[in-house]
Amino acid sequence: MMRYFICAFLLVGLFSCGEKDPTQDLEVVENRDDEGNLTEKYTRRKDNFAKQGQYQAFSSDGKIVEEANYVNDSLHGERKLYYDNGKVELIERYSMNEFEGTYQEFYENEQLKFEGEYVGNTMTGEWKKYYDSGELMELVLFENNEENGPFREYYQNGNIKTKGEYLNGSFEHGLLKKYEENGELSAKMQCLKGICQTIWSKEEGDIEFDETAFQEKVERIKAIEASAENF
Repeated sequence: MMRYFICAFLLVGLFSCGEKDPTQDLEVVENRDDEGNLTEKYTRRKDNFAKQGQYQAFSSDGKIVEEANYVNDSLHGERKLYYDNGKVELIERYSMNEFEGTYQEFYENEQLKFEGEYVGNTMTGEWKKYYDSGELMELVLFENNEENGPFREYYQNGNIKTKGEYLNGSFEHGLLKKYEENGELSAKMQCLKGICQTIWSKEEGDIEFDETAFQEKVERIKAIEASAENF
């Protein structure tokens, strides 16, 4: 109680020195559905009605489903979405309406599901996906919002499942290796623009591979795909 009165005194003293209370330029908005249930609550500027400060959205039964912060109608800072059980579903971070910083998704049991970094509204660096029991499922490098570079997929026991590289999206490129759950190598594949051909398997050993014929096959497939997209 003493702390409250001290803070109140300091606020009164601060704004009585001639400085304007910034909250005087704001108003609280509450939106409700046809049944009278609160669906949104936020503060906005009086001069242009731009959202300013905390924003909350609610489900029909009154649970918070979203929390965010706005600066002049732009998302700025943390934005959280929630599951029906009240647990956090995802956390995004913004700088004036652009993604900036750590992005995280969670399972309903609160285990981390997905995480990575945004730099200047762009997915950058290592992004990781996890099993709902906490073990690492996949690790991939991003550049310019696309998978680019080495990636690893893991079994729940921690052993590598797949190892290779992506190029300009989820297109395997170069040598791809697949492993059994016990860690034993099961296959090698040569990939080009997301199309792969087995060149070695545990059962057969080395498999004949004509690189030129494979490249021509890939180009034909890609031409057909492009034609279908333009149809």
